[in-house]
Amino acid sequence: MDNANMMVKSRTQVKDSAGSASTVIAGQAVGTVGIVSGLIGVWAVSCMVSAVVSGGPLAIITGWFSSVM
Repeated sequence: MDNANMMVKSRTQVKDSAGSASTVIAGQAVGTVGIVSGLIGVWAVSCMVSAVVSGGPLAIITGWFSSVM
């Protein structure tokens, strides 16, 4: 009966592995969006440079005003 009066403490620890997986996926998504936006920016700059080389800056401005108005 002496054993029945003894108190036993136990500790359990739960690790949340789903939270860390979603953090990794979110980080990869941010990296992918950053890379894609960088590639789009490089493409836009190269298009502007080729337009300036082929027609000149005055032709770009004239073409922009003729398309808007």
